Amino acid sequence: MFAQSSSDSTSTHSYWEASVDYLSNAVYNGRKDSAVLPYITPMIGYYHKSGLYFSASVAYAAAVNENRIDYFSLDVGYDFSIQNFSGDVRANKTFYNAQSTAIKSDIKGGIGANISYDFNFLQAGISADVIFDNKTDIAFNTNIAHAFSWGPAKQQWSITPTLAANFSSLYFYEGYTNRRVGKAIKKINPNVVSIKASTIVPNPGITLLDYEASLPLTFDAKKWGIAFTPTYAIPMNKIETTTTATYTLKNRATYTTTNNTTPASEKNLSNSFYAVLTVYIKF
Repeated sequence: MFAQSSSDSTSTHSYWEASVDYLSNAVYNGRKDSAVLPYITPMIGYYHKSGLYFSASVAYAAAVNENRIDYFSLDVGYDFSIQNFSGDVRANKTFYNAQSTAIKSDIKGGIGANISYDFNFLQAGISADVIFDNKTDIAFNTNIAHAFSWGPAKQQWSITPTLAANFSSLYFYEGYTNRRVGKAIKKINPNVVSIKASTIVPNPGITLLDYEASLPLTFDAKKWGIAFTPTYAIPMNKIETTTTATYTLKNRATYTTTNNTTPASEKNLSNSFYAVLTVYIKF
């Protein structure tokens, strides 16, 4: 659910890691804004041999006419491995730019955990997160994967075909829709001085939001590495939104409307392909 490191929970030494990610489009649970939003994200992290880690990152929105720092993120957690079980517990704090158009832009942070079991022929995992936004969301992820590795330990390649399903409650979408509605109305009606909007999702309970197929490819050397993860997301169960908005005009008159504000992209769900390229060094 949050940024994951290339760190190995079975590492016998502590180290720092610096990386740069390029994300081709900000897709979240199969959802995306109408405009493509790529990110360039430098990160610095420290990984203790006990499994404790912390990291900080800053995401630069690299789309045309969107050149800005879109968010800062702080992460802390603990990786563990016990026989065939592995996983982590983690906490995150995120600071989004008020101008962000990302689907996740209302999220302020969260806490979570995941665990996986290695059956040798495949690995199965599940994660759960409590996400703090305008309200509190609960999210789950289930996944199966199989890792193929080759090469010496200090120059190892791996490829890991992965299938996943993401479930979440839907309050995160209320905040995103509020931002979107306000910006759209100000563009249409320049006489609007301010807008107070309140968006609700009539059925905000935990919902299957998408299926994802990914194919992470990594090369991990002693002091550096590179990873490429293409992902194909299939969104499920469109999210309906209703917004009540009060407008203040230049002449100080006010009026209130209530409308179905479900974005066209949500009414007509489409599959998404996106990818992340990461280069990192350890020291």
